[in-house]
Amino acid sequence: MTNEELKMRFSCGEIEAEYENSKWVSLFMQLVFMFVGMYFFWTMLSESTFAGRLDNIAVLFFCLWRIHRQRDIICYAAAKGIIVRRQFMSLSEFYNDQFHEDRNLVFLPYKEIFLISDTWQEIELGHAEDGGIAILPVHLQFLSKKNKQRIIDRIKSEQEKNDEDEYAG
Repeated sequence: MTNEELKMRFSCGEIEAEYENSKWVSLFMQLVFMFVGMYFFWTMLSESTFAGRLDNIAVLFFCLWRIHRQRDIICYAAAKGIIVRRQFMSLSEFYNDQFHEDRNLVFLPYKEIFLISDTWQEIELGHAEDGGIAILPVHLQFLSKKNKQRIIDRIKSEQEKNDEDEYAG
């Protein structure tokens, strides 16, 4: 999705930053999928019929698709909150994530973010004193340390700004 489409869909204000997986993780996963694809291409050559090659072709296409998708943006920092890619929970959600990458994007206002887990696989939303904390599984564990720190700093600065506005008003 383009930044304008994200602004229209989520009413999140200007998109200020985009974050993708660490370059090293992306490169490693691209190499893994390349080697798996090469193996299935090699085994496909020994099959004598087209029907025997179909499963190898399917795995080969999946590997090529995953190589292409490794550099997808998984988090956006916007003026009013962050937009993250949530973790799929079923096979149909996995399918949606592969072919409709915008369906698993979720907008989280800065004031609603309570905590990001140490593993960066969950975001806790809500307010502890209200007793209403929800946990959202996300795909942020492979961000670089620098980008993780940028996201934390952005969330903290916006929450501090919101706290100051509440106390002033």
